[in-house]
Amino acid sequence: MNIRMMILFLLLAQFAKAQQSSFAGTYQFNLNPIRIFAVKEENDSLRFSENGKNFLTMFPLGGNKYRIDVVKPEAIVEFTKSKMIVHQGGGDYDCLKIWDMPNFPKAKRIPNRKNGFTRADTLRGKLSPLRSCYDVIYYHLTVEVFPATHTLQGNTLIRFNTVSPFRELQVDLYENMPIDSIIYKGQSLKYTREFDAVFVQFPALIPKGSKDEFRVYYHGQPQEPDMTVGMNGGVLWRKDTSGKTFAQVVMQGSGASLWWPNKDHLSDESDSTLISVIVPDDVQNISNGRLRNKVNLPGNRTLTEWFVSYPINNYNVTFNIGDYAHFSDTYGDLTLDYYCLPTHLERARWLSTKVKPMLEQFEKHFGPYPFKRDGFKLIETLHAMEHQSAVALGGFYGDTTELMRLMWHEVAHEWWGNNVSMKDFADFWLHEGFATYAEKMMVEYKDGYEAALKALEREKADNKEPMIGEYDVNHVFYNLYDVYSKGCRVIHTLRSVLNNDTLFFDILRGIQKDFACKTVTTQEIETYISKKANMDLRAFFDQYLRTIKVPELAYYMEGNELHYKWNNTVPGFKMPVKVMLDNEMYVFLYPENDWKSITTKYLKEKSFKVDKDNFYVELKKEKAR
Repeated sequence: MNIRMMILFLLLAQFAKAQQSSFAGTYQFNLNPIRIFAVKEENDSLRFSENGKNFLTMFPLGGNKYRIDVVKPEAIVEFTKSKMIVHQGGGDYDCLKIWDMPNFPKAKRIPNRKNGFTRADTLRGKLSPLRSCYDVIYYHLTVEVFPATHTLQGNTLIRFNTVSPFRELQVDLYENMPIDSIIYKGQSLKYTREFDAVFVQFPALIPKGSKDEFRVYYHGQPQEPDMTVGMNGGVLWRKDTSGKTFAQVVMQGSGASLWWPNKDHLSDESDSTLISVIVPDDVQNISNGRLRNKVNLPGNRTLTEWFVSYPINNYNVTFNIGDYAHFSDTYGDLTLDYYCLPTHLERARWLSTKVKPMLEQFEKHFGPYPFKRDGFKLIETLHAMEHQSAVALGGFYGDTTELMRLMWHEVAHEWWGNNVSMKDFADFWLHEGFATYAEKMMVEYKDGYEAALKALEREKADNKEPMIGEYDVNHVFYNLYDVYSKGCRVIHTLRSVLNNDTLFFDILRGIQKDFACKTVTTQEIETYISKKANMDLRAFFDQYLRTIKVPELAYYMEGNELHYKWNNTVPGFKMPVKVMLDNEMYVFLYPENDWKSITTKYLKEKSFKVDKDNFYVELKKEKAR
């Protein structure tokens, strides 16, 4: 090879390497933007991964095309200037580049019963004296969002009533988010940080009963969710099909302090909140409450101010950023607003026709919509989430049945989770069990009671650990699915035990009225239900919420005599249950922990069964005594 050819070869090789390096990065799957892929350069070759754990070799095919090793059916990847096209199974699938580096966010240490808890978990989850000394009455969050760098910069005004005298209090902001200053009456306050807790020192004793305020300035790159870990929140940064920013913050469980400074404990909801968000002017921001002001700013930026006039969970305060199309409607004197990507406008209009019947049913069974002053918004987002008065529904695409189910579930949280809210994450079932049961109520309304029972039967419980979590440590990462599946089964069992739908729904409406805009504990709700039902339900709740035991109706037969009792239960468990004795109709039995008996001339082994559709129990035959 002569010198000229060698130089040309080297130049081409350098160009090919530079071009290959430009392919590295993070890509979103446009059909489902939550799914992301990563391409990285390693030893002068490209590697591909969807989950971040298993990077596969990419074999060059010439030009900008590569074959991914061992993938079936065969997948060919083609790179263009701004996206990656996957050719697989006869289809071509666009994947937009959203980051120049391969990026799979990983959750920090996951605290749970198995892994144990640390001081960081206590600082996050406990209502300590440094938190209980003050009660937040108002937040004004001001934040500018920089999508290109995935960063934020802003401040929070925290106005409070003093519950007990203090010179030091705790606020919360994740340790990866630097604090610039904390200002009180024009003075910069001293503070220390321990994990995600910030301890603020005041210059003098703040007396009990006083009203005061301070402001926390901050900036940083908030964490992005590890989508392989439930309840690991953060900011999702994506693009729409036009390449414009499509972003959302979701922080249930992880807490609002992952992106803004606040008193991040569920027991304290501000009485009202102003959310001021600055974004590039080619997109919009939709937050909670009413749009109070919109201002065009220098540098191609837009400020929107959204005012929430009701108490709100910190984790419900959100931004949703996108190039949104908008239309509106009314339901009586309630305003209904819909925001979607322009390409999904027709789908959004179809979905909006299902909203009024849903609201009618929820108001019938739960009481009036709780946040009328702030209106009702349904927003297309990346991830479904029950953000108060600004319900995020995920993408307006895919299976219509699943889209309807998601809407029923997330909107039900306006009552169960937003109006009546847990004080501690250990009582998470209060939110998710009732919202999941609301789905079944909508199936019952739409398709009948038998269809609702079939939907309920599909909710399989794992029973690996109790539904009630550990208190005072923000216990989020446990067997979460049971608070949904088992939770709704338990609620339906309660309905069956009461055997009086008028009473059952009176109780649900009563909870919404008597605990409106309040935070509650499981114990408070248990006591309330027992009192309204005029029944001692302590053993019922202990059984289903605090153990993993499924009650077993043990029985044996002697002639026409049926002997029965409860097995696998807590002491004092006396729940009534329906059984079929003569293959025609169900009747109530009232088992206890000791054997009881009943005589009937229609008793037959082949026709005897327990009503497992309506009662979350098992049946166990035992030998005659």
